[in-house]
Amino acid sequence: MKHKVPYQPPWYLKNGLFQTLATSFWYGKSWQRWGNGVRWLSHLPVVRWQEKVFTGAEDVPLWGLWSCPNPAKATLIINYGITGETDNAWYAHVLARKAYARGWAVLLYDWRGHGKSAELSPVPTSDGWREGVDQVKLAQQLVDLGCPAAVALAGFSLGGQLVLWGLKAAVEEDSALILTGAVLSPNLESNRSLDYLTTKPAGRIIEQALTNQLRTEANKRRERFPEAVKPAAVERVDSIRAFDREMVINYYGFASVSEYYQKTSGLYLLNRLELPYLVIYAGDDPMFDPALVPEIERRVSCNRYGHLMLTPQGGHVSHIAAKTGLEDEFWGLNRLLEFCEEQVE
Repeated sequence: MKHKVPYQPPWYLKNGLFQTLATSFWYGKSWQRWGNGVRWLSHLPVVRWQEKVFTGAEDVPLWGLWSCPNPAKATLIINYGITGETDNAWYAHVLARKAYARGWAVLLYDWRGHGKSAELSPVPTSDGWREGVDQVKLAQQLVDLGCPAAVALAGFSLGGQLVLWGLKAAVEEDSALILTGAVLSPNLESNRSLDYLTTKPAGRIIEQALTNQLRTEANKRRERFPEAVKPAAVERVDSIRAFDREMVINYYGFASVSEYYQKTSGLYLLNRLELPYLVIYAGDDPMFDPALVPEIERRVSCNRYGHLMLTPQGGHVSHIAAKTGLEDEFWGLNRLLEFCEEQVE
């Protein structure tokens, strides 16, 4: 990679947990209030979105927003994290506006079980296992709409795991469209990271907040598609694992949540992927077991397609840096886009 400037957080964001919470609160709340009018995006053009319902694997409907500038040099498919939807995924919108300003066609979409896609179908998320093929299908449909036939995938947290599965599916499905992928703070091993998260007081608070959001989505699914949800299943959702036990694994035929996580975890793809990829990962990410770091380094280093930017600090889906004369504070997002541009050019 061309970029040589190391990540350096501001002094007040050197703690990974604090950076994670502060970044999510400040940028998330200001995006929720002002949307495209937030001042920290005023230097970037607003994306001229078009709404469309795309079709994923097994004909699952996937709602999305897409845009293609004229001329466009490449196409970027963006995957947000474990909860939420396209409208409130501020970090996905920041990346989309950065890419659009530099001549990329872009897609933001609600993946399986999320946002407006969850209104169209009861099909649940599979943490990347089927979303990989979804992205191959999305790439083809975007090209059919007139977007460039050089496609990159980008993702955050659990959306980063989706990207890794997308790269795997691109090879298996013999797609020549998807060329590369880049991920920030990817979820890589759910069994071990959830065990770690629930051992810490702050981690238990984070896990409960995510569980509350997942329970809300489970209740919406029951209201929309009552035949797809077992009696009292929503009431049994008291953890992330419980959500996957009650709402996911039976649909996809897994015997247990542990088996499901083992099958879908992105860690075991890092040494096997056959397309160029970048992982940006912080050693102080409060969401994931720090014991994973040596294995991440080992698996990426033995794959000639793999690139790892491991920083001691950075938090989870943060990597906020001090502004410079060359770029804004979104150091992690800038590196994602920089890597994708290197690969498609």
